Amino acid sequence: MKVFSMGDRIRPGAYALRARFARSVLLLDRADRALFVVDRSIGPGPLNLVVADPNAFVSSDSLAIPRRADAPRFDSRLPRLDRIARARLLRTLASALPRHAPPESLVSLFPPAKTLPRRQASRDALFQQAFGLFAAGRLAAGVKLIRGCGEGLTPSGDDFLCGWMLALRLRRILAPLPTILICARGENRVSNAFLEMAAHGRVNVAVKNLLQAPSAARVRAVCDFGHSSGADLLCGMKFGLEHPEFRIQNPECTTPFPPF
Repeated sequence: MKVFSMGDRIRPGAYALRARFARSVLLLDRADRALFVVDRSIGPGPLNLVVADPNAFVSSDSLAIPRRADAPRFDSRLPRLDRIARARLLRTLASALPRHAPPESLVSLFPPAKTLPRRQASRDALFQQAFGLFAAGRLAAGVKLIRGCGEGLTPSGDDFLCGWMLALRLRRILAPLPTILICARGENRVSNAFLEMAAHGRVNVAVKNLLQAPSAARVRAVCDFGHSSGADLLCGMKFGLEHPEFRIQNPECTTPFPPF
């Protein structure tokens, strides 16, 4: 079966099947590094192998990725945006997210205030508490408070932190990234893979298209990922573009990036 695209962060080696979904298959290697075999509706990403039928492509419980795979490589590097381009992106997010993000997503964190179901209101209150910790310089404590917050394959808190780290990279503020990444990691292997990619400035095709040429249609395309995962990532990105760098006071998590 033809491979249409291979992510540039996929490591060669043996991968074991972990989960099957309608449009994708999740595999992990011995180091718990993720590989996503996806169909063309999901498209290229740093860890994505794009094929016509993922479940037919992964017909057994394992998959071997050779060192030299004959497939087009997807360049997942984050585009560099100057101040004017970042301002344009922020304006697009501010106008399009309220229209295209699911109402149960983290878009409810931003004005105008709305009456929310109790569970969503409790979640948003937790995020507001984390924002207070960030503003007070307690970055690690704030990150730990919202990591894993929410439901789904990748919880809202993890998606938000991915978007925040991407925004920090767009603004060339790198100092907080090791703390955010290390303190955001949990037991969710899929979230951990996406957090790692975001910390190192790696994005999928929908996010890359949005950054290169912001539009409402491209915001909607990102919001279409998962139940609210794409929207929650963009909410984190909006937050990161709007707010200044937060101080790091907790040395517990401030270590250099692991080898990548």
